[in-house]
Amino acid sequence: MRLVFRICLLVCLAAMAGCASTRLIDSEVRSFRNGTVELAAASYQFERLPSQQADPAAQAQLENWAMPVLQRMGLTLASQAPRYTVQLAVATEQVLRSDASFRRRWGFLGGSPLFGQPPLLMPLEPTLFRFQVQVLVRDALSREVVYEASAQHAGPWSDQAQILPAVLLAAMRDFPQGTAGPSSVKVEIGPGGMEVRP
Repeated sequence: MRLVFRICLLVCLAAMAGCASTRLIDSEVRSFRNGTVELAAASYQFERLPSQQADPAAQAQLENWAMPVLQRMGLTLASQAPRYTVQLAVATEQVLRSDASFRRRWGFLGGSPLFGQPPLLMPLEPTLFRFQVQVLVRDALSREVVYEASAQHAGPWSDQAQILPAVLLAAMRDFPQGTAGPSSVKVEIGPGGMEVRP
């Protein structure tokens, strides 16, 4: 039984090593457009809620991650007189994936043709990390929300510096048009950066 466990461990480590350089982050996205968004020379400033002002360092880090994504969308950070304001909110949490379908899919219940029955006392409870991002783009003068988007991803990786920008890119993929309903967006993280995949 120890030999079987070691083989399983080696297989998992090899798979993780092969995927270490490239990751595919799939997010569930909803986005909405209200009015017209002008992208020609569009400038913006970040807007912070009072709760976000209580931890300026954390919010500044989030904004630093967001700036390259917003730049890709045609938005340029302005020091004064912006056309739009951008409000960001994120939430992260650790969750346990304990449903039977997931466990059967990975051979944790019922065994497999290759490895046979798993040990009865092997507590394998996969840990997932859920990332949620919300974006509000407002007209700086009228204060009207012109674009709203939210995205959510759950996966095995916990590194915010890589995952949050990918989830944000998924949320902004259809900027400024928005979508008619919920969609699934895949963002590949690789040595060359982030790219949206079909």
